[in-house]
Amino acid sequence: MVALVLGSTLVACESGSSTSTLDSVAAPVTTMVRKESDSILRIGLLVPRSGPGSTLGEPLVEVAQSAIDAINRIGLADFDVELIVRDEGPDTATARVAVDQFIEEDHIDALVGPLSSSVALGVLPTLVSNRIGVCSPAATTASLINFPDDGLFVRTTPSDAMVALAMAQEVAQTGVSSTVLAYPDDPFGRDVAIEVRRALLQQSIEIAAEQPYGTADDIYSDDVDALTADGPRVITLIGDQESGGRFLSAVYASGIDTDIVVNDALAGADLSGDANLDSPSRRRTTGIAIDAGESPFDDATVDCIDLLALSVAQARSDDADVFMPLMIPTSRGGSACNIYSACLALIDEGLNIDYNGPSGLLTLTANGDPGIATFVTFGFGDDGRSVYRASIGVISAP
Repeated sequence: MVALVLGSTLVACESGSSTSTLDSVAAPVTTMVRKESDSILRIGLLVPRSGPGSTLGEPLVEVAQSAIDAINRIGLADFDVELIVRDEGPDTATARVAVDQFIEEDHIDALVGPLSSSVALGVLPTLVSNRIGVCSPAATTASLINFPDDGLFVRTTPSDAMVALAMAQEVAQTGVSSTVLAYPDDPFGRDVAIEVRRALLQQSIEIAAEQPYGTADDIYSDDVDALTADGPRVITLIGDQESGGRFLSAVYASGIDTDIVVNDALAGADLSGDANLDSPSRRRTTGIAIDAGESPFDDATVDCIDLLALSVAQARSDDADVFMPLMIPTSRGGSACNIYSACLALIDEGLNIDYNGPSGLLTLTANGDPGIATFVTFGFGDDGRSVYRASIGVISAP
């Protein structure tokens, strides 16, 4: 059975959380600990092992260790690969402590993580200033697309910008030429709204009205009335699991009969107690979620580790300024391969490789983001819970 990745329940990823982005990022530390190249590629794994995200982070320790054990069995040029695990914790403050330890005590060459978008924004300046290569398997915020990372950051999970493309694709399939847009009036909502506007423009769809809403508001009936004042049209709704679910309920309560397209976080909304589930709009609601099965970040974690190792194998250096520029070309444009051993064999033959990983889809764009993604659509059943409908593919513009 295909599992829906419930955006706002993924505390680490925070793709549907109102705290997933920051209005500003911390300044990088001014003291840089210099690393000397040696025969060990030290990879740090920064995932939540405490706090609400631990249910996502803890299983990735075994996944990462298994991937590194496989690399060491086969070999990596003149390097042994070592995994060092530290706790991302529940917030940026705890993650910063771990990052400082990675730098000052462990002298890591690369980092896999963090999972949280807000943590990534908070610790990346320090990691970049210390010339550490970073690959996140879960941070989705659109704010990272143009982050000044000096080419030292990539991610292997689709960003919120890709979710926006999928949402716009669904809006376009209704046949309308205009839509209305509702989004949380917070950093997360405003950032995703920027991407949704851009994606709708690519589909030649006009936004006829916009309604930012407060996540702490108790009643959304006035917001819904303002949004739909000119009559039924497709509603494009961005939200987190809680307030977004309440906004969706307010739309159903209004009695309007229209198509509604929602983002991934709404897959976790529990509408089972909604008195208006017989609303025709409930049956016309379509959401977008990442299709990642039961373990949403396993493949993305393996992708990070394999890409790092294969880039080091080609660079024959554990200096991030040397191997990180190879991460993007390693994911595209060469001879296709899906596992480390097959890819290394092609490198040994002198070939360029196109690493696609367990998913078979990985292609990084010039800014280090996945440019191809598979999503699932979902709706809400008679019980008020999200139900799977179909799979769709999305390709970002080059």
